[in-house]
Amino acid sequence: MAFSIFSRPQAAPFPRARVVARQTPAKSPGNRVGRKLGLIDIQAKVGGPLSRFTVTRYGTATERAKAASKERPRPSIELGPTELGFSPALENAALLYANGQTAAARQVLGGALVNELDSRALAMAWHAQFDLLQRANDRAAFDELALEYVAVFERSPPPWDEARSAAARAGAPGAGCFALTQVTVKGALEIPARAARYAALRIDVASLTEFDDTGCKRLVDVLRRLRRQSYSVGWQGIEPLWRRIDQKIRAGNAQNEGIWLFALELLQWQNNQAEFEERAIDYAVTFEVSPPSWEPLARKQEQAAVETLPVQRECHVLKGVLLGPADPQISALYDFAAPRGMVQIDMAQVERFDFVCAGSLQNAVSNFDTNEKEVQIFGASPIIQALLALLGVKPEYFVRKSG
Repeated sequence: MAFSIFSRPQAAPFPRARVVARQTPAKSPGNRVGRKLGLIDIQAKVGGPLSRFTVTRYGTATERAKAASKERPRPSIELGPTELGFSPALENAALLYANGQTAAARQVLGGALVNELDSRALAMAWHAQFDLLQRANDRAAFDELALEYVAVFERSPPPWDEARSAAARAGAPGAGCFALTQVTVKGALEIPARAARYAALRIDVASLTEFDDTGCKRLVDVLRRLRRQSYSVGWQGIEPLWRRIDQKIRAGNAQNEGIWLFALELLQWQNNQAEFEERAIDYAVTFEVSPPSWEPLARKQEQAAVETLPVQRECHVLKGVLLGPADPQISALYDFAAPRGMVQIDMAQVERFDFVCAGSLQNAVSNFDTNEKEVQIFGASPIIQALLALLGVKPEYFVRKSG
């Protein structure tokens, strides 16, 4: 390398590398024209200026969302057999409500209607939430849900039921129901537990045919205690019961003392003092003991006696809270169904089934189906209907009353 103190070192010459320039094909004027014409066509369809970052050949994001919503099938708001369906949230809510966890059921289903597409698209889920809000007497949340319902389905929401609201404001459920099909010690002891959950109780004796004498005495003790506590009890199907009682007691025949006492207690509840005094004399002569004394009813108990219902001929009515594998109302359903080819069940007054009792009802309905009986269920509220359908009650059994 040659250098000088007056100049910088000079590098020795190396062979120059061969540089090959990459040839870029020239764009065809025809391609540019075709792309421009395509964009013009899209702009004409969209009806507005195109954005470089939001426009595709399928239109803007808004246009694509609207197109997708039009293609998505809109669910029906009717809760007929063909519209029954489930989402995980609806299943969970139905089971929670059956377990008595009403607030948790409402929270689970309410969150799903906001965040889960499968629940939002299910009319049954919306109606179940309306049902839960009505039961909770939450009018504000009901109205808010109704507005959203209209936006989703573009139809009117279920109306707020003012009668149910008044019952909810009164506190505990107004009247429970207890179906008494046989008088036993066990059946008698179930009545106080049922009465503790309600402000009043209606006892259905239309299917009462079996009388255990010891059970009758225990039943009299239970009823007398309720009467002296001014608890209100109404009776359903009591006229045919009197015919069966009269077949078992006769003046001068010192048998079936428990049924005698039961008859006298029924007359107390019916506020029938004249008949009570006549039968009390017959009881004293027959058993040679002093009869029970007449005790006037409290005013609200007198009203319950006036409102005593006749036997229900066409439809088996279920009421209140039904619990456990052998709820008397479900047991009475078998007796109701025995002579009939069509079994009609009215659930309009059912407050709640627990899971086990709902399973017992499903077994009963399946039994009727096996024996070729037609089954119709009226008045089941959406959350009750969801539970029963989940357990296997056929959708076609649920019927909407006309009018």
